[in-house]
Amino acid sequence: MKKHFHLIILLLLALACAREPGFKLQGTVEGAEGTEWIYLDEQGVTAIVPADSAEIKKDGSFKVSATTEYPRFYNLHLGDQVIIPLLMGPGEEAVISSNIRQFAKNYTIEGSEGSSQLKLLNDTLNKSVKKLDSIRSVISNNPGLSDEELRELSNEYVRIFEKQRRFSINFVLENPNSLASLYALYQKVDEETFVFYKNRDIQIMKITGQALDTTYPQSAHVQSLVRNAASLEQKIQNAQFQQMVEKAEYTIPDISLPDRFGDTISLSDLAGKVVLLSFWASWDEPSSELNDYLKQLYNRYNARGFEIFQVSFDTDRNTWSRTIILNEIPWINVSELSYPKSRVAGIYNVNELPTLYLINREHEIVIKNPPAAELEEKIEELL
Repeated sequence: MKKHFHLIILLLLALACAREPGFKLQGTVEGAEGTEWIYLDEQGVTAIVPADSAEIKKDGSFKVSATTEYPRFYNLHLGDQVIIPLLMGPGEEAVISSNIRQFAKNYTIEGSEGSSQLKLLNDTLNKSVKKLDSIRSVISNNPGLSDEELRELSNEYVRIFEKQRRFSINFVLENPNSLASLYALYQKVDEETFVFYKNRDIQIMKITGQALDTTYPQSAHVQSLVRNAASLEQKIQNAQFQQMVEKAEYTIPDISLPDRFGDTISLSDLAGKVVLLSFWASWDEPSSELNDYLKQLYNRYNARGFEIFQVSFDTDRNTWSRTIILNEIPWINVSELSYPKSRVAGIYNVNELPTLYLINREHEIVIKNPPAAELEEKIEELL
């Protein structure tokens, strides 16, 4: 009787395990035969959680698995920082093939649509980034380039960036119910620049979040996207509302000029933030030296509501754009491209470069051209 009881228990446990949703992943890593372990981690919103691991066999093969009720993001790696991103769903049995030398760069995967989509997104982005880096390298290593050559390179840089952007937009619009679209929304071309970087992109984030929330309401990644889109939208609405309220008694002249991509940005858009209004030029050596210092301020205070609105007195778009790219300037940069016939220079009485105005959250000028120590002290006080 006890034997039968034990058999029944084992049978019930087996049935329960059979019903438990999950996925299986098997594959080979050429060159790692019998010498490596492979790890599968779940990529959460705020933490990475180990899911499974396996020793790679002598023939290079391995098998890992995990339980999940809906598609989740995972990282496959060999114990280092080089990962293959995966999007695995319940019931999937995927097969992956790679090699130890180019583990994340040269791999194939079948049996997981989401993981294949992530590979497509990364492969496309990496090609664009490689081209953009190549242009930056040409500009950096060839100071004797003519204005025409710089113009062509800058135009090509913008063309490649916008082509990548169009690809990403089309992918998201064509795959509204795939979590791979969420992944696409947060891709970057460098450490500072998202592919989706314009204010109007918030609507794409919002639409995608709503679609995914209907399909995968239990996903923490989806809930994070929904909250992020709502927060960004609210920030823009608050800024617009504050601008409307303050326009009747605007304390300082507004500046509305295009950035190097041709998008018009207004100083008044930053109402509610502590803003450093900076006038500079790429040909002015003190301006370049100051920018190195401003990077420190920006990195230290930007997350707390500090922004830099920089107006360039350059006259050549390509030279201006080239300097921004080479120096990796992350803040807002606009220009009339008409100096010395600059309307803004006259309005703000700029008679030397660089010139700085610190503006408080009420959009009032607090101080002009302060020493570094006083500037930092004032920023801390205003924030």
